[in-house]
Amino acid sequence: MTSTSMTIGVLVMVLGIPIIGTSYIREEHLENCVQNNNHLLCKNEFPTKAYTNIDVLKITDSRIDNLDLKNWHRSFQNLSSLTVIGNNRTKLRRIAFPREKLGIKILKLNNLQITSVFLENITNHFIGLEVLDISNNYIADFPKFNYSSLKEVYLKGNKWNCSKSLEWILDLDLSVFRDLPELKCFRMPHNNKPLLAIAQFRKITAETCTPNCSCHLEKCVTYMNTDVLEPIIEVNCSFRGFRTLPDTFPVKTKTIRLEGNEISDLSALRTNLRYRNVLDIYLDNNKLTNIHVLEGSHWLTNFRVFSLRNNQIEELPTYALDDAFKRNPNMPDAVRLNLGGNPWRCNCVFMPRFKEMLQKYAPQIKDIRDIRCAEDSENSLVPIMDLSRSSVCHSPTEYTVQEALDLLNVVLGLLIILILGKLAYDYYNFKKTGKLPWIVTKMP
Repeated sequence: MTSTSMTIGVLVMVLGIPIIGTSYIREEHLENCVQNNNHLLCKNEFPTKAYTNIDVLKITDSRIDNLDLKNWHRSFQNLSSLTVIGNNRTKLRRIAFPREKLGIKILKLNNLQITSVFLENITNHFIGLEVLDISNNYIADFPKFNYSSLKEVYLKGNKWNCSKSLEWILDLDLSVFRDLPELKCFRMPHNNKPLLAIAQFRKITAETCTPNCSCHLEKCVTYMNTDVLEPIIEVNCSFRGFRTLPDTFPVKTKTIRLEGNEISDLSALRTNLRYRNVLDIYLDNNKLTNIHVLEGSHWLTNFRVFSLRNNQIEELPTYALDDAFKRNPNMPDAVRLNLGGNPWRCNCVFMPRFKEMLQKYAPQIKDIRDIRCAEDSENSLVPIMDLSRSSVCHSPTEYTVQEALDLLNVVLGLLIILILGKLAYDYYNFKKTGKLPWIVTKMP
């Protein structure tokens, strides 16, 4: 450094005279800052000298991890706008405020990896703060601060946790929180989905939920042909004492869980139009004895999951199920049918057709090894897949009603032939000898 610059430096230190823009003073810092009238733009670091005439300060590509504002009210007496922008490596660990309130009107803290903790009561440290931009940080929950005096707030680009309550966003004023529609959820199940839409879906789901049930927004999907965001809702009515299928539930319900109730009638799946859009129904541990009412119904040909475990079903309309599987647009990958734990009838009429259907749709019937003969039958609790046709169709101790009728028909047919033969013989004998049959001579 030359003697001239040293002399000027001493004058500045002694007299406190700020020299703006000179190349003689702290050249290593000034080369990272550019002043344009009352605007100062710095890169990487904050300026270390006082700029009492600066209104707007912007720090880009910041490397700081400690934002200390305690002496700023002296160094930047006229500052009204402060912007600090970090990079991918910047992580702000601390913000220190002075006891006196700052007169900054516009505060922008971007790409600093700050969380909600840093922003609690942040507005209390300013007089008349009007614009707060905390976008592109690591904020997961809405920070607790008084925003009544703010005119503009920007929140996009943060890592919002949509697994928690989102009721707060519905209470915010869109004229103040300018970018609410741009806020996105971070991570599954709603990753990159609009925060505002998720909150609205949750509210509608709660308001229209089936009485005595719980309703849950599982996820949201965007259909490619319409580009419309659709909610996927699950209604849980398990173990709630239901005797019939519920009549009402949220409009976009796709899954209804009804395990552990006392339901014995499925006619609502055929008659209630609300069920046309329900894809998954779980009816395990109920009192169902059959599903014949669903033959040919819209629901049976469009379902995705139909769980009937541990009911009282003995037989199924195998032909109707086979037809439903063939016509189901969700086949083969999405369809699941659970039938285990029922007292299946293992006779010669039903079992062979039932086993054939199980073999045909084994990929869709996940509990196929739990489908067993009734406990009180000859093949008690034997998996139907292990039975052979001969084990149920040719047992000498087991006759069906149909087999008995067939045997009776054979006997009657033989008797008719015998009677006709006897009649023909007697007629021939009478013509030849003129002798009447023995039974005719005994008639009075």
